[in-house]
Amino acid sequence: MNVLPDRDMHIWVDADACPILIKDILYRVANRTETPVTLVANQMLSVPPSPWIRAVQVPAGFDEADQRIAQSTQAGDVVVTADVR
Repeated sequence: MNVLPDRDMHIWVDADACPILIKDILYRVANRTETPVTLVANQMLSVPPSPWIRAVQVPAGFDEADQRIAQSTQAGDVVVTADVR
């Protein structure tokens, strides 16, 4: 039985307060496993050049990054955040 989703997993990161160490680990994971990683923050982020890593800037404001991530995720994705609801 195949338990994997019909599409590849995507890792979404609420990057506004994500520690650099965690970002570095996620960059290595993205490149090693060819898994897309998207960092969402309300400020410009510098990410290493990679077809698997991208940064998205959202407007400043309460829960803007969370809302963008919630709108973008699909079943099978992984979300990295300090926010728990």
